[in-house]
Amino acid sequence: MTSFRILSAIFPDNAITRAERAYQQNVSETSTRRRRINRAIKGIIAAYALLQLGILLGASLSLTNPVPIASEFLLFSALLVIIVVYYHFHLMFQAITLSANSIMREKEYKKSWETLLRSGVHVRQIVWGKWWVTFQGLLPHYLLLGVLRVGGTAAVGMVMSAVLISEVGNSHIQLPHPLTILVASLLAVTLTVANLGFSAACGIMSAAFGKVTSPVIEFGFIGQALMSIAPAIMLMFIFYKPVEPLFQSIYFPVAIAGASLADNGFSVLSLLMWSSASNDVSKDSAAVLLIASLLTLTFYIILIVFALWVAQRIVKRSIVTPSS
Repeated sequence: MTSFRILSAIFPDNAITRAERAYQQNVSETSTRRRRINRAIKGIIAAYALLQLGILLGASLSLTNPVPIASEFLLFSALLVIIVVYYHFHLMFQAITLSANSIMREKEYKKSWETLLRSGVHVRQIVWGKWWVTFQGLLPHYLLLGVLRVGGTAAVGMVMSAVLISEVGNSHIQLPHPLTILVASLLAVTLTVANLGFSAACGIMSAAFGKVTSPVIEFGFIGQALMSIAPAIMLMFIFYKPVEPLFQSIYFPVAIAGASLADNGFSVLSLLMWSSASNDVSKDSAAVLLIASLLTLTFYIILIVFALWVAQRIVKRSIVTPSS
C-alpha cells in the first residue's frame, strides 16, 4: 500500500496527465490503413531480427558454425542495421520533441503556464507526470527497437565470426554461451527503454530552461549528448591505467559501462554476443560484462533523476520569480 502511494505521488493520474496523454495520442494518430501497413512492415522486420537471434542461439546450442547460414542473409542483415540506426535516432527525436512540447505548449500561453504553476499541483507532479506520459506513449516503439537491436547485433556478430574464422581458423572460435545470449538480449531491451526515459527527461529539462523562442529540441539533443559523453570520458579518465590491483579489477567494467552510456549499450552488448578467439576469453569475462551492463543501467537511472530534478528546480524558480 505504501509503495502504491509513492508511485501515485510520483506518477499521478490527474487532469494534467490525462490532458497530456490525450494530446499526444491525437498528435500520433494516423489513418487505419496506414497503421496496418506500419504494423505489417514492423512485424516483418521484427521477425527477421528474431530470426538472426535464433540462428546465433541455435549455433551456440549445437556448437556449429553460424556463418554459412548467416552469409545467405548478408544483404538483409546490412539493411537491418541501417534500419536500427535510423529508428534509434527517429525515436530519440520523438521522445525529446514530445516531452519538450509538453512544457513549451504551456509556456506559449503565459496565463496558462502561470495558472498551471499556481493551481496547487506540486511541481514534481507536473514535471514527472509529463515525463511519464511521454514514456508510456513511446514504450511500445522502444520495445520494438530493442528487439531490432538484438537481431542487428547478432547479425553483425556472425559477420565478425566470419572475419575471425578467416584469421584464426574455425577451431579457435568460441561462440557466446546460450544463456549469455538470452541475458544480453534482455539487457539490450532494458537499456533501450532506459534511453527512452533519458531522452524524455532531457526534453523536459531543455523546455524548463528554454523560452518560447528557444530551440529547445536542439538543446535537448545537445543536453543528452553532453550528459552521455561527459560521464563516459570522466569515468574512463579516472580509471585510466590503474596501478593498484583493486583499481585494475574494476577498470574494465567501469570503462565499458562508460562507453555503453555513450552508445546506449552497444559496447557491452556486442562484447557479450559476438564470437571471440578462444584464447582471449576468460571464464569471468561474461560476468564482468554483465556487471558493466548493470552499471550502465544505474548511470541511466541517475541521469534521468538528475535531469528531472534540474527541471523541477527551474520550474520552482519560475514560480518565485515569474517572467515579466
